[in-house]
Amino acid sequence: MAKAVTSYRKLIAFGKKYEVSTDEDYKAAAMTYAEEAALIAEMRRQLEEDGMTVEKTYVKGRQNVCVHPLVTEIPKHVDCANRTLGILGDIIVKRGKTKPDEIDGLSEFRM
Repeated sequence: MAKAVTSYRKLIAFGKKYEVSTDEDYKAAAMTYAEEAALIAEMRRQLEEDGMTVEKTYVKGRQNVCVHPLVTEIPKHVDCANRTLGILGDIIVKRGKTKPDEIDGLSEFRM
């Protein structure tokens, strides 16, 4: 199953609606979010492929079944992506210029 990944270009296009796409902090946050979203999608794909467990081989050749390391890494990256998305939202809300005649998802979300 293919997951939708938000690209940097899409975030910049969204920022243009609110006239914040040229702000350096918006661009940096958009880049970080796009990278995190791509990384999370790749980690989830790898986890689906490998399964929830992996075999760990010790020095003496003994093997042990362990939880896949991505199980603990994915939530860390999701948290980072969520915080970055919050930063993008704050930039849009505080510095963005919304059009009163334009009804969009952000105005409906704030209600």
